[in-house]
Amino acid sequence: MENLRAIIVTIVGLGIAALMIVVMATVGLAVVGLAVVVGVVGLIAAKINQRSRMNKHDKRNGPRVWNDGHGTIIDM
Repeated sequence: MENLRAIIVTIVGLGIAALMIVVMATVGLAVVGLAVVVGVVGLIAAKINQRSRMNKHDKRNGPRVWNDGHGTIIDM
């Protein structure tokens, strides 16, 4: 009877351990996937922001220079 109980406890313990490994692996993959998505969205946002800034600079032809009476202002 003791051997049967030990076998059952061992099987249940191994089952719980296997279930925990599967759950932790799933959570780990979810975290890695979330990090990848956040990184890709950040790269896309940076690329869009850089492109819109480049378009603003293309509209101006050189730096703007003016004198407000207190000194010369140069806007690059």
